[in-house]
Amino acid sequence: MRERIIVSMTSYPARIKNVPLSIFALFNTQTLPPDEVHLFLSVEEFPCKEDDLPAALLIMSHVGMVKIHWVGENTYVHKRHEIFKHVNEGAVFFIDDDVLYNSVLIETVMDVHEKFPNSIVCYNRYDKHRYNGMHIQYGEPAPKGGPYVNEYRWCGQSMIPAQVYPKDLLSDEMKDIRKTASYISDECWFQPWVVYHDIPIYYLSFGWGTDLSKTAGKSSGLVGWSHKKLENGYEYRDMWLNSTLSKFPKLMEKYKRLYHYGE
Repeated sequence: MRERIIVSMTSYPARIKNVPLSIFALFNTQTLPPDEVHLFLSVEEFPCKEDDLPAALLIMSHVGMVKIHWVGENTYVHKRHEIFKHVNEGAVFFIDDDVLYNSVLIETVMDVHEKFPNSIVCYNRYDKHRYNGMHIQYGEPAPKGGPYVNEYRWCGQSMIPAQVYPKDLLSDEMKDIRKTASYISDECWFQPWVVYHDIPIYYLSFGWGTDLSKTAGKSSGLVGWSHKKLENGYEYRDMWLNSTLSKFPKLMEKYKRLYHYGE
């Protein structure tokens, strides 16, 4: 018997209108649809809660297609990690609210998951761990396949088996540290813990999906903004990763040992 397929999503006001279509596509275009869809939203961004949501999304909630969870503080993409407070087993898919995915994505990921049950599965190839001082280097993506341990980086478009997720990251103490280290990017926060715990990653090559909106897609959202170069020459992502590593000497030690980080 296969594990339950659990989707975790988040959104914000500029893209919330995309969410009903995104969820509809999961159930109607995927060859293997999800068993559960969970949507995590912040009261800071939707102060009137359900009254601020599209009618189509409310209908989906009422008929059981999606469970809406309300959190107080807006923690950006970190909100989708809240799913691991609710589940201890199952294949948890992080699904973006702004793209349509290949119709065989979930089925393909689950086929890999059956072979490598303790491996994260990234939907697309992602870059090798390479650093020039504090600068994250790009342009050397993983080959399709794996699993690889601590060679290539984790990307947010991925399936994480619930049993391998380090649950201590969800404590209030850790979330307070996260807020000061990498309050927007879960990649810069979660990635070092994937390395620390030696969690293997398998890479597929589905690309990043098809944008649902030409005006509020990836390039115009937080992904594009996080690559903005600051006056000191670093991108936001460089600073967030360095701050996370600096908060935990055990993470910094491993990055220096494996990747000569900071040299």
